Amino acid sequence: MPLYSYHVTDSSGKSIKGTMDGLDDGAVVASLQEQGYLPIKVERVPEKKHAGPALSLSFASKTSAREVAAFTHELGSLLEAGLPLDKSLITLSEAVENHAFREVILSLYRSIQSGQSLADSLEKHPGLFSSVYINTVRAGEAGGALETVLDRLTKFMEDSEKLKEDVTSALLYPMLLMFAGSSAIIVMLVFVIPRFTEIFADAGAAMPLSTKALFFLSGFFLKFWWAVVLSAVFSGFFIYRKLGTEKGRLFFDRWKLKLPLLGQVFKKVIISRFSRTLGTLMQGGLPVLEALRIAINTMGNSFILQQMQPIVDGVKRGRGFAQPLREAGFFPPLAVHMLKIGEETGKLEEMLLKLANKYDREIATSIKRLLALLEPSIILLMAVVVGFIVISLLLAIFSLNDIPL
Repeated sequence: MPLYSYHVTDSSGKSIKGTMDGLDDGAVVASLQEQGYLPIKVERVPEKKHAGPALSLSFASKTSAREVAAFTHELGSLLEAGLPLDKSLITLSEAVENHAFREVILSLYRSIQSGQSLADSLEKHPGLFSSVYINTVRAGEAGGALETVLDRLTKFMEDSEKLKEDVTSALLYPMLLMFAGSSAIIVMLVFVIPRFTEIFADAGAAMPLSTKALFFLSGFFLKFWWAVVLSAVFSGFFIYRKLGTEKGRLFFDRWKLKLPLLGQVFKKVIISRFSRTLGTLMQGGLPVLEALRIAINTMGNSFILQQMQPIVDGVKRGRGFAQPLREAGFFPPLAVHMLKIGEETGKLEEMLLKLANKYDREIATSIKRLLALLEPSIILLMAVVVGFIVISLLLAIFSLNDIPL
């Protein structure tokens, strides 16, 4: 989704600058107006300007998500114990071992001392604190329940990080297996097979077709390995550049959802992320429409983002949340039914979080099932390739020695 820079003034005339993701400049202006700001200037940030530096903003590359979650939990605990915000930040800065993160906390402290709110101070570090984090804190400050909001944020971050770690851990073994098998095949093509090629060339015996194909593949790889590497690099660069365009991202995001088996997992991840974000923001006291806009922007799929815009329009017109969601067709019927019940009982945010937990469990189950298929599939594939190499060499040896099979 494109990034836009904005310059606005609040109700007191204070000038505020920042950045925001949005479908277009009109959506950004509408979002800012709904937050009570008067837009002065909104313009799209060129991709080259915001794609690279984001890694270094606010020491984001040096501070882990777990450190931010721990900071959030400890800050909420200190505030709950009755310690003022500025003293809480100083206390935490002394306890943090990460020097880069300590500088961020001290920056927050200086901003608080100068009269700014915590949310405004967090906005200076967009690479470290997400829009969900900042807006949830802003809602907590406005409602006078900052410590409660920080506890909810901690739970939100821990659950999100746990899901990410579970997926990464689950994929680690298959990737290691694939790497080991591919390395073994490359070693055979580069070092083992060329020795057999020399032997059979000197003997001048006729070779089976499979052996000829194997020797051709080995010789091609030895002579043109640089072309293979360049082709891989060029293909990777082309895909990277293509994904940097709106059309490329739209095609890739649509393609992901259509993948067999994996498509359903991606869909569940998107629904879980959206539900947990929206539920957390609403629990923090953010208005439904504003929380909905932020939650949609965290879904991470441009194809789904296009389908979610009618939901925002439906909520604007007072049609509620569940009905526009059903018409969008992305959420499963059971999920829509659960949210409808939550809307009718006045417990929509609780139902959203329950829905997120439900899909997190389903994601874990789906990943286990996929791994149960993936691991033996990789082993079988490697066995077939290695078996082809071995059998091809054995056939050539048998033909060389004129041994009948």
